[in-house]
Amino acid sequence: MLSIEQLHFPLSNNSSLSIQQLSLEKGESLLVLGDNASGKSVLAQILAGEITNYQGSVSLTEKFTTLSFELEAQTLAQDRLNDRSDYMAEGVDNGRTALEIIIDDNVFVQKDLDEIITLLAIEKLLEKPFKILSTGETRKVLMARALMLKPQVMLLDEPYAGLDIGSQAHLTSVLNSLIAQDISIILFDFYHQSLPSSIENLVYMQQGKIVLSGNRAQVIATKQWQQLNENHYSLPHHLPDCLQYDSLEKNEALVSVHNVSVSFDQKPVFSALNWQFEQGQHWRIIGPNGCGKSTLLAMISGDSPKAYGKDIHLFGVKRGSGESIWDIKRHYGLVSAQLHRDYRVSTTLIKVVLSGFYDSIGLYDSPSRQQVIIARQWLVLLGLEQHENTYFNQLSYGEQRLVLIARAVVKLPMILILDEPCQGLDNHNRDKVLALMDYIAANSKTHLLFVSHDLRDQLECITHELEFVIQNDDDTREVGGETLLGYVAKTRQK
Repeated sequence: MLSIEQLHFPLSNNSSLSIQQLSLEKGESLLVLGDNASGKSVLAQILAGEITNYQGSVSLTEKFTTLSFELEAQTLAQDRLNDRSDYMAEGVDNGRTALEIIIDDNVFVQKDLDEIITLLAIEKLLEKPFKILSTGETRKVLMARALMLKPQVMLLDEPYAGLDIGSQAHLTSVLNSLIAQDISIILFDFYHQSLPSSIENLVYMQQGKIVLSGNRAQVIATKQWQQLNENHYSLPHHLPDCLQYDSLEKNEALVSVHNVSVSFDQKPVFSALNWQFEQGQHWRIIGPNGCGKSTLLAMISGDSPKAYGKDIHLFGVKRGSGESIWDIKRHYGLVSAQLHRDYRVSTTLIKVVLSGFYDSIGLYDSPSRQQVIIARQWLVLLGLEQHENTYFNQLSYGEQRLVLIARAVVKLPMILILDEPCQGLDNHNRDKVLALMDYIAANSKTHLLFVSHDLRDQLECITHELEFVIQNDDDTREVGGETLLGYVAKTRQK
């Protein structure tokens, strides 16, 4: 089914993907594990036929489909390309619905579609515009589209990214079920407990080479595996200098939200949200995919028109009182899946980090000498200094995420929004970033807003939690004869 012989392909970090031999029989599945920049995703792209200028022999004889960050970006880019908002009376082109993405203009059997929708439990997503879905929801929709093509092999690059805890367990169950039906799963990821138990073959990659391979249980029991997965990071003795920001009155809240409700196309997301984010606090925001976490963060950071007309005060000023978006953004640093999707300009890594001083996508101002020094110090802290002049789009997805984290923290903002910041990071970089965030909270005036579905993502600095939970039946309402359930928020001190 799969045969690789003498594969060679240069990587961007002065190393090469080099695999002498790798094979799988029909019906077999495989875990391809490794750290950021190990070559996993490049191998996935070669198997998918997206990279063809390699040396050696690669043969995948069975019909396959893919799921990856790149596929998600391509799908969203198509909607951007076809956006006709400027020509529509209502001024907004929502693009294709989730159902249209799943069908993708292909001829299909309704029974097959119904079975896949039920299998992935995505009935409530079908009529939503794909572009407004959360990261986890887009994953589910693209998984459905992949299954509609009835593959014998599925190439899945980090399929768990962005999924809430319940959805992670559900995906594992789905993958185990597909494997039981003799569908081969080749899964590219970092090692974690959610990986399907029925995948017994494992290869571990490092710097473009396979350094461990064999039976999963046997490989994980080896001393070399333990050494490869040890933590190795150090924290700074002090943080780089930062810009000075206007101070607030001692008792003034950073963010105040009063009785705010949000809906899309009359369908409620969350309702009657009351929330105070006080100075000295660090919040974790939790809830299932689609509950409105990212929407709330976009509303308070100037990135969502849903904030207009709402009772929201930011840094003591009512939203909509004449302040510009840039007046708001200068107080924030942000890393999120949406920002990662939108950062498509062709520029070097150092310029991406420097753009954090200006809250821009791309660098259009001349940075000061001190700003360049600070940016370089953050690159050293995150182990990226050797890539300073590398172009952003030449880095692996995980390395790009590290760069965007550096961009978010470069000015040590008043509020640092971390919306799934560790998505795409290997276990080593995950631990390093989380430790650094705790260090920032303890040693600066920066306040954290943290969103993550991953149980490995724990911050000791968190003082409060805001959790979105599904409404009780008493709180539901009907639109057009359809009963609509939204979310309400509960807050608690840790």
